[in-house]
Amino acid sequence: MNCLPVEATIELGALWKWYDAEPELRCAVFTGAGQNAFCAGMDLKERLDIIDTNDIAFEYPQGGFGGMSNRTGKKPIISACNGHAHGGGFEIVLNSDVIFASPNATFRLPEVLRGVSALAGALPRCMMLFGNHRTMDLCLTGRLLAAKEAMEWGLVKEVVPQHRLLERALDYASEIAAHSPDSVIISRLAAREAWETGVSRATMRGQEIYSEAMLRSKNASEGLAAFREKRKPKWLPSYL
Repeated sequence: MNCLPVEATIELGALWKWYDAEPELRCAVFTGAGQNAFCAGMDLKERLDIIDTNDIAFEYPQGGFGGMSNRTGKKPIISACNGHAHGGGFEIVLNSDVIFASPNATFRLPEVLRGVSALAGALPRCMMLFGNHRTMDLCLTGRLLAAKEAMEWGLVKEVVPQHRLLERALDYASEIAAHSPDSVIISRLAAREAWETGVSRATMRGQEIYSEAMLRSKNASEGLAAFREKRKPKWLPSYL
């Protein structure tokens, strides 16, 4: 069911760092294998072994579960949920930038059914996204959130037939990748700043940090010149 052992989480954390550092890469799509599960969360058998042996020597990457549940990063990641996203899988989805889902996708925080808690980022993000009562409904009962309901709640952008899900997500990623990579990075970070700190603080930090980077960007000059000359811009790789 596409559960992630600790080793896989560490590997994914390294992958996302490489993605952010590679100038030619602009937008990523993350999905699961098969048609049943996006990610069923942590390997619970391994979790039990860790508890039984008190072996806490491992260290999750800074980005959290799957290298994503607490990731800020530079570049966007789109999740194509092809099935169940439960536990840590849901925590990955919640911190994605855009989410597409197949009709059979479900989202769930089943930790209360297993004697543990969702502490990799899901609870505060659910509270910010869904509000108090919907969050309590999910985290205190462990119930399923179906794809259609998740779209109604504003979590999922589109519910797409399974056979078209990855194609749709890749098309959307291509649309993002066609824009100025500097603008995408800065716009994303400035928007996420508001999510983490609030509007006033995010606006101030945006003006302090990101406006200077934008002015130094060769892509800013290219975009404005292309507009003036009525041609398509030729974007350069981002080195922000």
